[in-house]
Amino acid sequence: MSAGQELAVGQRDFEDFFAGAYGRVLAQVIMLCGSREDAEDVTQEAFLEAYRAWDRIAGYELPEAWVYRVAVQRLWKTRRRRRTGQDRLPDVPVPVRAGPEQSAEAREVLRLLAALPSRQRVTMVLFCLHGWSQKEIAETLRMTRGGVAANVSKARRTLKEALDMAADDTSRHDPFMSGPQSARPGRVDVSRIGLGRDPVVVALRDAQAWLRAAVEEDTDGLARARAELARRRGDVK
Repeated sequence: MSAGQELAVGQRDFEDFFAGAYGRVLAQVIMLCGSREDAEDVTQEAFLEAYRAWDRIAGYELPEAWVYRVAVQRLWKTRRRRRTGQDRLPDVPVPVRAGPEQSAEAREVLRLLAALPSRQRVTMVLFCLHGWSQKEIAETLRMTRGGVAANVSKARRTLKEALDMAADDTSRHDPFMSGPQSARPGRVDVSRIGLGRDPVVVALRDAQAWLRAAVEEDTDGLARARAELARRRGDVK
């Protein structure tokens, strides 16, 4: 196979990866920042870096995780100014299979999440929803582990009160302040610290699932993302 053929194959592999992973990554980043516009920009930057490093990361077990980490770092570095969650609800279509009640609940969680201070929102999403350890978050965001734990706990308490959730098993002993150990690097063993039963975590998971379905069903959005990525990498003048 010639060098030109190898390049074409590599680009095709990346295109397949982008098509399969873009919606999932975008939904995760929207959860972090509360704005589809900001999330699309950061996600584009992360995939552009992946394209440039594709020869190296294509062989990774989870190249999508590499892209998400880059997006988190970019998002935190830029610290874009945002308005309240009421004004920054993600502009996404309602998933085809979502009922009115499910959509209303998801939008309310997204609104409340977007209204949180950025430190609380990002640390809670990374820890409670995306399985990062306190140590990993602290190193990535250049915070102390105590600061991470405190922000996660505050965010969880705010959402729990706003959603009018009843007391649960975790209310007696806040697992977010206890500095849990990871089951493996970067992944929290939620079964040991009660996160799997926490109603806030369940609400976040449901909202992200709704959001992911909305994004992945938006074929026009994916087409725009493809075109924008091609423009950024120089394929289109």
